[in-house]
Amino acid sequence: MSRRAQQHRVAELLDEIAARRRRLYALKAWGARPAGLRTLKAELAAVRHELAEATGPVGLGRVA
Repeated sequence: MSRRAQQHRVAELLDEIAARRRRLYALKAWGARPAGLRTLKAELAAVRHELAEATGPVGLGRVA
């Protein structure tokens, strides 16, 4: 994957994480119960995991 494509993918994932967090916060503010948020939290965790995979190990320099 080219560097530009990877940057685009990481930006998309960061935007998706931000949108999911805003939705969770809004639902919490409107009184959603924790059990009702379980699936949304799991989906957020999955997107975070995907971001971690896309960025690779932290601290290890990349050789281009």
